[in-house]
Amino acid sequence: MENAKKYLTIRKFSELTHTSIDTLKHYDAIGLLKPAYIGKNHYRYYLPEQSLVLTRILFGKNACIPLKEIREFIWAEHHEVTINKYDEISQTLKSHMQETTAILNTISNLRYYYQLSKRHAPETLFDLYLPEWFIITSKKAKTNHQFESSESNIANQLFLEGFADEKWPHYLLQALFTSVDIAKKDFTQVTYFLKIDHPEKHKKEEIQFIPNGEWICMLFYACGRNMAECVHFYLDALKKENQSIKGPIFIMDVVNCLVTSKSEDYCTMIYAMKEKQSYEEY
Repeated sequence: MENAKKYLTIRKFSELTHTSIDTLKHYDAIGLLKPAYIGKNHYRYYLPEQSLVLTRILFGKNACIPLKEIREFIWAEHHEVTINKYDEISQTLKSHMQETTAILNTISNLRYYYQLSKRHAPETLFDLYLPEWFIITSKKAKTNHQFESSESNIANQLFLEGFADEKWPHYLLQALFTSVDIAKKDFTQVTYFLKIDHPEKHKKEEIQFIPNGEWICMLFYACGRNMAECVHFYLDALKKENQSIKGPIFIMDVVNCLVTSKSEDYCTMIYAMKEKQSYEEY
């Protein structure tokens, strides 16, 4: 073996690159990364600089590119082929980063609202500050005693269309009753909505802006049923406390199917913006 000190055993190369020996053997078998030298004892030896080739392989793997394609662009004769593939990998990894960030934000929101359910007794009013947000809404849909839409395709289409380019929603599908519904005390029809993180991706006429401010909330363990009765209870409690609200009444499951599969554990929050804010509005 020439320049023996330059060579690394497969075990040492495996340790330094955090790549299993079996994986290195597989890469050798398919011609993706051949050892620099094979001894008379059939042992595989690698040069330190081959770790750079391995890095290029990992670029492709992290972008979910098949090994066959990785081999083609790694050993391509023309650099343009490699650069074009790197551009493709870059876009894929950026997409993965956005999706991962969205998942982390979803978990963070679930944790936040789950803690609300631990801190506040059900059917008791409490205050909550919420930052500004944007929503997209569905057409109105009829409700029944279980608060399930008789036209559920409306909700499903909204969910799928609203996040066609965002892949992972930060918030689950929610519902609202409009100011007109509240004035008439008619809760036989509901409007579904989704919070959105990128209003610039939607047509202006399709989104609504919800300002930041103080909200007054109430939790219910109603298994997703009889929401009209819960809203009436909420309004009666506001009246007793001499509290007034403005805008729609919003409804969301703060403990839901991403936390538990048992509907009896669902915790629903009804909330609306206080009419009188404790600070100056801009």
